[in-house]
Amino acid sequence: MNTSSLQPSSPQWSMTSLANNDPFPSYDELRKRGPVVWDPGMQCWLILSYDLCSMIESDEAAYRIVPADLPDWMIDIRGGKSGLSTLVGEKHARMRRIYMTLFSPKQIATYRDRYVIPILNYNIEQFAHAGRAELFSQLCEVTPIRVIMALCGLPWKDDDFVSRLLTASGDVVAWTGMGHPNNNELIQKARAAADEASRMILPYVLERQDGHGDDFVSQMWVRAAKDYGDVGPDDMLAVAKEFIAAGAHTTVHALANAIYLFLSDPALREAVTKDQNMKLNSLIEEALRTLGSPQWRFRKANREVSHGGATIKKDDLICLLHAAANRDPEHYACPHMIDLERKRPNDHLAFNVGPRTCVGMPLARLELRECLKTLVHRFPNLRLDPSMEPPHFRGFTHRSFAPLHVLF
Repeated sequence: MNTSSLQPSSPQWSMTSLANNDPFPSYDELRKRGPVVWDPGMQCWLILSYDLCSMIESDEAAYRIVPADLPDWMIDIRGGKSGLSTLVGEKHARMRRIYMTLFSPKQIATYRDRYVIPILNYNIEQFAHAGRAELFSQLCEVTPIRVIMALCGLPWKDDDFVSRLLTASGDVVAWTGMGHPNNNELIQKARAAADEASRMILPYVLERQDGHGDDFVSQMWVRAAKDYGDVGPDDMLAVAKEFIAAGAHTTVHALANAIYLFLSDPALREAVTKDQNMKLNSLIEEALRTLGSPQWRFRKANREVSHGGATIKKDDLICLLHAAANRDPEHYACPHMIDLERKRPNDHLAFNVGPRTCVGMPLARLELRECLKTLVHRFPNLRLDPSMEPPHFRGFTHRSFAPLHVLF
């Protein structure tokens, strides 16, 4: 059956038809069927309610993470057994505490001056004198990966290394973001990408095993041995691979969305230019809320439960549809509007809630904030290029506006 011609009101409709299309009108129509809807194409329950998403993510006793059920070979593709998103229970809590230490406010301030600002300026210098640029590929796509690589002590100025690692980690994210589908083509592509990333990263993991450096990998070797337990190269490789994949790809799209909003709305642009503190921060949070980056997360039910008139059976797959929940009219006034005066601007699900709240959240916000500030200061007449292809909200598991052709 061709589901692309079906409407969200149809029981046969699937979210898979929304790839590279604006999903929000469909989410509004889908919401009329209730806050919990079965998706036959994705083979999972879609959760559109903010409150339900928040409740499910906060209750790991009732709703487990998908990696808890995966075979070892799938865990290896994801990065390894010691990746934070794979760990559960006390091991997850111990590893999470290490991350929180490495992303403390003091550390974030250090990262700003040592990595984020220099890398932003390095990337911008590549096109600063051209008078035009395509900001998605020339800034958004390369800034987060270079920041993460620099943090890990990898060769962030090596364009070929950057491109290969970005592609490899992206292929893995594309597979995991679909809920690890049993699709041979996707699996083989993700497996090859995971192997490529391992070959690229492992030498640096081994090189820093003595823990004498101040980079993220060196510090992880030291702190994990002290606060987590015995660790070896496979454990640290899993940590590094997951850190790179998660930290790079989500921030790419969030950055593109924030820049798009800034450039496409003169009123927002004026407000943010005048107030690069509160208003700029509010724009970032509204971009995260209304457009997101990862569009959903998955969980599985540990027991049969009923929500929104639907019965979710034990072991059913649940898709927490954050892109819809972040525009839930039951939770937000004027949910589709960008409002720089929202009283709780960071009250959204872009970084998860509960025990799986993104540990890299402070770094992501730092990158978004400093990038917009830098663009405002360096290119006061920055504008979308009307002669080029306009931005389109593209993607599926992760979405952002691209291309971002600009003049300055």
